[in-house]
Amino acid sequence: MFAAALSATISATAQTGDEIMEKHEKAIGGVESWNKINSVILKGAISQGGMEIPITQTIVPGKAMRTDIAFMGMSGFSIVTKTDGWMYMPFSGSKKVDTMKPDMVKASQKQMDLKGQQLLDYKAQGKKAEFAGKDSVKSTVCYKVKLSDKDGNDAFGYFDCATYYLLRFDTKVKTDEQEEEVSVSFGDYKKVDNNIVFPHSITLMGTAVTLASVDFNKPVDDNLFVPKIPEAAETDKK
Repeated sequence: MFAAALSATISATAQTGDEIMEKHEKAIGGVESWNKINSVILKGAISQGGMEIPITQTIVPGKAMRTDIAFMGMSGFSIVTKTDGWMYMPFSGSKKVDTMKPDMVKASQKQMDLKGQQLLDYKAQGKKAEFAGKDSVKSTVCYKVKLSDKDGNDAFGYFDCATYYLLRFDTKVKTDEQEEEVSVSFGDYKKVDNNIVFPHSITLMGTAVTLASVDFNKPVDDNLFVPKIPEAAETDKK
């Protein structure tokens, strides 16, 4: 009798990878709400070396992304479109706009896909979700889901068992013909707009970003994605 009851309990609580992904989608507002995002402006700071570096990121999903950084009294930026990428980082000694390498452009373009970052489009990308047991992220018990594509590449998402929020995503990225493991952590989820719940803490490869504000669907000028050195910087060079 005890064995039968235990078996029934396990069966009742067991979940498939797709079921976990569906509950995650619902927990963060639903894919229909995320489909309505035409633009997002993220403002916050990067924590690095004991310093807080102001950062603003403007994203038009599937079209372009610009990241502005203020450091050492100077302003720099990176811009990525569907085809190209550029960087202007005067605090690293560069006095001109540099073209990104193709691998860097490809990696940065993934950040333009807001739904993809939260794994909302895994089926559209031909991926399969498989429950891979439980694990923990910073002492929080999580459901571990393996996402496999048609080429046999595997990635893993870790979802909080209580909230179904995505806390970590592990994948592999090829750069300069080398493959390296990349882990992105998410936290401090807050309801923003149109029932969307968005992470306000994001850590990538040891670099932590804390967001102070998240604004959806504000007008964005296309000129923002033109790689041009700020006029103030041009004046300083003369």
